[in-house]
Amino acid sequence: MKSPLILALLLAGVVGCSGPAAPEPEAADVNSAEVTDEMLVKLAAADKLDGSEDHVIGKCYVCRLGMDGKPELTVKVGDYTANLCKEHCRDHFAAHWPTVVEETEIPEAQPESE
Repeated sequence: MKSPLILALLLAGVVGCSGPAAPEPEAADVNSAEVTDEMLVKLAAADKLDGSEDHVIGKCYVCRLGMDGKPELTVKVGDYTANLCKEHCRDHFAAHWPTVVEETEIPEAQPESE
């Protein structure tokens, strides 16, 4: 006969797994009052890296625009939404975005292959 304690633990594990899903993180919205004209030029150039000018930066700024960002990990800077690749990158960008934007060299946009 199985121990009631083991049965209770098994049932608790099954019930615990079916709880509500964790809420999606919201985009961090930083103080955009510090956005300079030079920063806007760099944000616009980073926006163009994915071949469109939609005010969504698809590459992770913290990873020097070399990694694809995720739409669930974003920071809004002015009219731009920056997608970051990891929570650490999102948190770092939200806290230090003026420095990250100023210091990041924008790579050349790669032409789309046919």
